[in-house]
Amino acid sequence: MGSDRLTAPVFSLQHFCLHDGPGIRSLVFFKGCPLRCAWCQNPESWRPAPEIGFREDRCIGCGACIEVCPTGAAAGADGACTRCFACVDRCPTGARVRFGQDREVSSLLADLAPEFPLMADSGGGVTLSGGEPVLHAAFARVLTSALQERGVHVALSTCGFFAETDLGSQHPVAGLLLSVDLILFDLKVWDPDQHVRLCKRENRSIRENFTRLQRAYLDRAAPPVWPRIPLVPGITDTRENLTQWAGFLRDRQCGHVTVVPYHDMGANKRQWLGLDPSPIRGEMGDDGVNRAKSILAQQGIVSFSPGEEAWEIIDPARP
Repeated sequence: MGSDRLTAPVFSLQHFCLHDGPGIRSLVFFKGCPLRCAWCQNPESWRPAPEIGFREDRCIGCGACIEVCPTGAAAGADGACTRCFACVDRCPTGARVRFGQDREVSSLLADLAPEFPLMADSGGGVTLSGGEPVLHAAFARVLTSALQERGVHVALSTCGFFAETDLGSQHPVAGLLLSVDLILFDLKVWDPDQHVRLCKRENRSIRENFTRLQRAYLDRAAPPVWPRIPLVPGITDTRENLTQWAGFLRDRQCGHVTVVPYHDMGANKRQWLGLDPSPIRGEMGDDGVNRAKSILAQQGIVSFSPGEEAWEIIDPARP
């Protein structure tokens, strides 16, 4: 398949965003993620295939979805849902919701293009997010190149869990990581056992991937890497967790981080998708954010809230 016919599952485009890279940005959210973080605010990103959610609070019991369902799945019968999305198209109230659609690069460019002048004026661009965009490395690389040819800055937001890749190789992941202009890299739970329990994957590869990318950046062989820590009450905001990550960053000559306060936006979406409720209770308020920043400052790390980053710390003239 030629690069112009590549597709990838995308579940959302968001415009006029200020919290995921410098300037005013548009965000492309890819479906598919290797982690299952207990606090995830985008559970519709987990599975790579398009899927259907059910918002019971909007259902008026009209039976339109049942009429068009070819397998009986909409009526709760034994037939398996084939994800034909006829029920979504027929539903008059939006109770049936489609999450994800296979997109081509050309169609995404068409949707993003109206914001290109605003991105240029604000020093913004496009951020590839998810889910995990690295899972769609070949597609994301083509999209990145097409955007950069149009003068658009491209950032990549990653959970860091991907196969350890030689950055000097021809592997698609290496090509993607080295082609973007900025990497936003999530660091979550330091303790390996707790990371497995809460995110369902080990974190050794995450640490090693950050180390490899940061070393390459310092050698002027990779784009800047900007770490971000989600502040989840009682989990990632603890003194122990923050102190461990602060030491990790200092050792890698990285003195800055963004702390992202947790909110429970994903709770309803879990219900729509028939997932178990999140075990996380409570949101992260300003007092908790300030406490976390104080802990990091004591360890020599400058921390920022989303949208307040001093991006000049990472010289934009560098690769």
